[in-house]
Amino acid sequence: MRAKEFIIMPGTADAMGLVHKPGFGPNNRFDFKNKGNNRANEASCPRTKAKECSCSQVKSLTESQDTMIAQCELMHSEKVKGTILLMQKTNTPTLIKGTITGLEPGEHGFHIHEYGDMSDGCASMGGHYNPDGEDHAGIDNGHVGDLGNITADEKGVAVVNIKADRVDLMGDRSVVGRGIVVHADKDDLGQGGDKESLKTGNAGDRLACGVIVLRGDNEDK
Repeated sequence: MRAKEFIIMPGTADAMGLVHKPGFGPNNRFDFKNKGNNRANEASCPRTKAKECSCSQVKSLTESQDTMIAQCELMHSEKVKGTILLMQKTNTPTLIKGTITGLEPGEHGFHIHEYGDMSDGCASMGGHYNPDGEDHAGIDNGHVGDLGNITADEKGVAVVNIKADRVDLMGDRSVVGRGIVVHADKDDLGQGGDKESLKTGNAGDRLACGVIVLRGDNEDK
């Protein structure tokens, strides 16, 4: 029996080929026989697994703007909260600033993770963003996503103020759409002497996380 097909109506953006939808074949025909696979493909960004894909917007802004701004709202925690701002001008380091509350006093590992997938909370964000295949270390080497530690004061408040030379908001290595994770323990920066140290820095559980998204004021400059 021939599978039913859905044809996009002429005159729409989809029919004119202005919007690409994964799972749609030639002439924008949708195969209902494989609708599960189509939905899975449309559910996330192929690069970052984020629910909403920003790849085309990042490419456009990279070509047209000299400054890019992104932010990350930490969630998946009843206690740990915070907003992180990321800013980059062309050919300069990315500045990462913000305030995180609800932490235990002391140092906490702070990383950019490979995926912006929160379908299983922080657990589905993958490992540290590591496009160069390096061992875990500190902010100056190792994984691109290795941002070292943040320090919470006696009230559980950590002020984030990081200059990340290897983190990009622009171009093919943009971290927009990827995730930020705050960990329970101190990151040993790859100096722990065991395999886990070279992978995660023994930073412990994932306390809170969020997806890095573009801010609307990129369009206003």
